[in-house]
Amino acid sequence: MVRRIKPVPRIIKIENEIKRIRRASLVKPVRYPSWDETWIPRVDVYEKAKEIIVEAEIPGVAASDISITVQSNRVEFKGQKKEVVSSGKIRYLLLEREYGGFRRLVALPATVVPDRAKATLENGVVILHLKKYLPGEEEEAKRKLLKTEE
Repeated sequence: MVRRIKPVPRIIKIENEIKRIRRASLVKPVRYPSWDETWIPRVDVYEKAKEIIVEAEIPGVAASDISITVQSNRVEFKGQKKEVVSSGKIRYLLLEREYGGFRRLVALPATVVPDRAKATLENGVVILHLKKYLPGEEEEAKRKLLKTEE
């Protein structure tokens, strides 16, 4: 039995794979703050079976000074870290902490339900729990509510 090899489709597959690897290996440019932002909070994003968790380090900022906007595919942290100004003349010997406005957009790896987001602020870390959108789950929950016992 003779098996014919079609070299053209294999070459196309290899070429597409090479292009995919090149695109994936490109280093993403570093995003610098705009003129009204002075610093960018550090963020961790991880995933569980039914939720995505976003943790943002925002030390020294009160919960009232943080605004969080959740959309189906991204989260935005925005706010202001206020500098404590003491009365009298002071002479700084070392000044490393950053103050001023901040803004951070985080792309999410899956679609979430924005209305079901829950945020907490613990020790300068905002922990945001986002429920993943799972097709069919909402309809199933509605059916359970409509079900009547006889």
